Parts: sequence; structure tokens; C-alpha cells
Amino acid sequence: MASRDDDSIQDNEKKPLIEKIDDEAEQKRKNRMLMISFAALVVVGLGNKVFQKLQTIPMYNYPYFLNLFTTFIYIPLSFAYVWPMMIWGKAITQEQRSIPWYKFAIMGCLDGIAGMMQSFAVNYIPSGGLIILLTQAAIPISMAISKPLLKAKYNLQHYLGAVIVVIGIVVVLIPTFTSKEQSGQGDESSGTILMWCGVLIVSCVPMTLSSVYKEKALGETEIDVVYLNGWVAVYQFIICLVLAVPGGYASNLEPYQIPQNFVDGAKCYIGENSILESTATIVADQCKNAPIFVTMYLIFNVAYNILIIMILKYGSATLLFLAMTIMVPLGNFTFMLPFVPGHISLHATDIIGLVIIMIGLVIYRFWQVFIDLYRKRMAARSKVSRGF
Repeated sequence: MASRDDDSIQDNEKKPLIEKIDDEAEQKRKNRMLMISFAALVVVGLGNKVFQKLQTIPMYNYPYFLNLFTTFIYIPLSFAYVWPMMIWGKAITQEQRSIPWYKFAIMGCLDGIAGMMQSFAVNYIPSGGLIILLTQAAIPISMAISKPLLKAKYNLQHYLGAVIVVIGIVVVLIPTFTSKEQSGQGDESSGTILMWCGVLIVSCVPMTLSSVYKEKALGETEIDVVYLNGWVAVYQFIICLVLAVPGGYASNLEPYQIPQNFVDGAKCYIGENSILESTATIVADQCKNAPIFVTMYLIFNVAYNILIIMILKYGSATLLFLAMTIMVPLGNFTFMLPFVPGHISLHATDIIGLVIIMIGLVIYRFWQVFIDLYRKRMAARSKVSRGF
């Protein structure tokens, strides 16, 4: 009996050790998954930014079709998961299903307006690097909106970082006031490019309002991300249809020309040219690469959104911000490469503006992290010096 008791005591002593080993193995697995997800997010996010612009080169005459198509594709993809999950799964609860439809409609409306503005702006702004830098305007705009609506609190680092980002954007835009850029399909005057730069910056307003409304409307409700995106995509697609006429005017189309332009856009997506000769206002189609570029953008975009969820699941928002910050210089460098379609040589102001914006991003997103690390290091040194 004594030997059995001894064996039982030894087994009980081993259990915490086994559990500790299992916990360490699980933590290593999560860290490994996090590292893979982080590296994949940077690569896929970069591909998403690059092909967002590249797809507009062969689809230059069809920004409305491109916006409508890239919005619609999320509906069948989302509901291919949502419907089976609602019937057989448990991830989509009754509480989620009871969320009023109008909330999804408001989100979709705001996302649709932002998406339409961004689609046209990206189409007509010739420089992919400039597009990446201009989208950083979302930082000061989101601060200005979330502070009164969400009562968000910002400290000195956030205000300083946002101001530096704005200064960097102004520096980047300097050549646009004074020169003429090549778009790859034709010449765009500096005034036209500047207008579309303004549209891209202003598109951050409905985009930020959508994020703020999601936070206020959903509150503490835990909601399946795919379920949310699926219903938002439905209403976003509807608002894009409603915006067909203003979208047509933005691309020099009369209302009666929009249906034919949409049909021609569908043909262009499968590589078939409809506009064979350039005129004073329209350039000839170059649809050869459209199937590759548009499809690659869709793949990268879907993968990008999945990886964001994985980063937030296994890591933190800080790690997500780090990946997004790294993408800014990498994206600009990519559009400098001579073999990238539609590449444009950078001005000195582009490089200076990039450096300034990066400084602003680091201050805005990571200054407090640096301060916390410094304080921990100093506290550790203090303990060592006191003999602890």
C-alpha cells in the first residue's frame, strides 16, 4: 500500500509539470502561428495595395464596373459560409440575427460611398505610391471624427504624429501643384490629379464614420465577422447601384451610356477590348492583363482581411499597426521598380514626404510602446543596482 501511495504522490507531482510543458508547447505554437500570420500579412497587404492600382491600368475606362464587381464578389463568398453556419453551426447566434437590418444598411451606405470615391480616385491618380501616402490621411480624419462621437481620448503623441503625417502629405502633393503627370493611359493635368487626390482624402470621412457607427451600433455585441461583412456588402452593392449616375458623370459618361459601359467593362475583365481607338476624351482599351490583375487583387484582398482577423486573434492591434506601417515604405518602393506596370519616377519631395509620414506614423502608433519599454528597462536596472 505504501508503494501505491508513493506512486500516487509522484503522479500528482508530475501533473503540474506536464501541464506546464503543454502550456509552453501551446504558447510556442501560437507564437509560431503569429509570426507566420504577421509575415503573410505584410506580403499579402503589399500585394493588395499594389494590385489595387495595377487593376485600374487595363480597366481604366471602367472604374464603375470595377467598383461594383469587387463589391459584389464578397456577397456569394460571405454567404457561402453564413447560410450553412446559420443552419447547422453555432457561431452565428440568435442575438446576432436579431440586429436590425437598418444598421447594416447604414454601414453599407457609408462603405459604398467611401468605396466609390476610392475606386475612381485610385483609377485617375497615376502614382500608386502617392495613393498609399494619401490614405494615411485617415489618421487625422479619424481623430477628428472619433473624438466628439466616441469621446475618444488622445494624448500629445497622437496629436504630434497626426500633424507630422499631414505635413508629409502636403510635401508629397507639392509637385502636383506645379507639374504634369503621366497616367499611363494619357496625360492628366495637375489640377485634375489634385482634384482626385482631394477625393481620395475626403473618402476617409465616410470610411471613418462607418467604423465609428459600427462601434456605436454594435456596442458590446459579439458578432461573426463574415456575417457582418456579408450583410454590409449587400447594402454596399445596392448603394453602388444607386450611385451609378454620379459615378457615370465622374468618368465622363451620360446616364444612357452607363449600361453599355458596364457591359464593356465585363468584357474587359475577360480580356476583350471594346474601345479600339483613342479620342480626345477616351483612350483605347488595354484589357489584355485585366483577368490577371483584377483576379489577383480579389485574392489578395480576401486573404488580407482574413489575415487581419488572425493577427487580432493571436496577437494584438499593435502588431497589426506595425505590419500596416511597414507596408507604407514597401509599397512606395514597389511602385518605383521599372518592371512594375504604370510605374512613375519619384520626385525628391516624394521621398522627403515618405520619410516625414513614416516619422508621424511611428510617433502616432508606437511612441507609447517605446516609452513603456524604456521605463521597464530603467526599472529593471534600478532593481539590479539595489541588489534585488
